[in-house]
Amino acid sequence: MPGTTSPLVASLHVAPVQATPDVESPLRFVELANGEIIPWRAIQPSDAIALQEFHETLSDATIHRRFFHYMPHLSDRMAHRFTNVDGRNRQALVALDPANTNRIIAVTRIDRNPGTTEAEYAAVVTDAWQGRGLGKQLSRELIDRATASGIETLTAEVLPENRHMLHLFRDLGFPVSITFEDGVAHVRIDLTAIPASI
Repeated sequence: MPGTTSPLVASLHVAPVQATPDVESPLRFVELANGEIIPWRAIQPSDAIALQEFHETLSDATIHRRFFHYMPHLSDRMAHRFTNVDGRNRQALVALDPANTNRIIAVTRIDRNPGTTEAEYAAVVTDAWQGRGLGKQLSRELIDRATASGIETLTAEVLPENRHMLHLFRDLGFPVSITFEDGVAHVRIDLTAIPASI
């Protein structure tokens, strides 16, 4: 989709970075359906290089589904912005390789639309870990934090061929509405409803 840019990438040009210092971020854990135990934590400013290394593990197809265009490398500027969050209006969680907790294997994030109770959601899982339910589990943890911060609605723009993400939205158990326009699926998730399957 030439000329189309994921909104979370476009926001790099307009939203100021509110840096936060590294703080102690203890590991927590989620269990996948196959019994694997995966550590996760909030993203930290010191994760910039690890995030760039994570991006290098993504296939071209995964990068295109996440950013809507080919982007083989994550720039220093983007890595800085993605790892510097305020923990309320901008939040991100990273899942870590259980064999090496210095290695990121998945990221999920929200960016609140200023002055609203809506936030844009995005997630990406490295190819080797896709299809195991990791994105769903990490998203559930992020939703808990989002709702505690007053977020009532998540929005996302997804390419229609990204079936994994579209299934993930429904699997979260909240009411989901999806409309299609200009070759993009526009998703809204109502976090005020009682989830059906969490």
